Amino acid sequence: MSILREQDGLSFLVKNSTTTQLYMIGYIPSSELSVAPFQEVQSFFPQIPNKVIMASDYRKSTLLPKALMPENLEWTSHLLGDKANKIFTSEQLEYQAAACLTQEEIKEENVEHNWLLQLEKMSLSNEQKIWVDLGGRTANFYALDSKRVHMANSLPVASKEDLLYHLGNIAEQLKWNRETLHIEVSGVGHSAYRSFVKPYFFKVEGIKVAKYVHVSSAMNDVDIASFGALLRI
Repeated sequence: MSILREQDGLSFLVKNSTTTQLYMIGYIPSSELSVAPFQEVQSFFPQIPNKVIMASDYRKSTLLPKALMPENLEWTSHLLGDKANKIFTSEQLEYQAAACLTQEEIKEENVEHNWLLQLEKMSLSNEQKIWVDLGGRTANFYALDSKRVHMANSLPVASKEDLLYHLGNIAEQLKWNRETLHIEVSGVGHSAYRSFVKPYFFKVEGIKVAKYVHVSSAMNDVDIASFGALLRI
């Protein structure tokens, strides 16, 4: 079982970890979530799966290589508006995320930072690539090349024009050439957003669902690619 809380709601899936057969997938909007959403979702099931992965987006977060993360987090007050009160670590990547959690979030146990889990599944490659996970009002952007992670950030995306602006700005800031840039778009409304930005970049594609789950014909009417971030974890 994988459970992911994003800014607009919480999604969950149950699959066979060996065959990757997808058994169930669903979404609960933020307006319907309780103060303990991870426990609430698990209470729906009479028997909890052997492995449960829980992850969350945190609105106020910043990412740094582990070796560069200062012990004193006062500096995050200027960057995030509030001082970070928790550090999440990926030993695989040797990166850390400093985040400002609410009083309810700080009580949660075994919940990992979504950025780090996503980056662990995004392999470095010879090409420059930006991953976009669309939410209802925001999107997570991840930029990687063959050498390192260049960025992870959550930005407001209220329209297709917003997505195009952010992609163009990221490419410009990183000095990446649009004519060779690879972009992968998943999440809410992924197909329309992908079609809109496709003329402006070298390669724009969607998430390869079959890489993460095997979907039976009974779920043909479900837009599995709209759960892109959830599939990766």
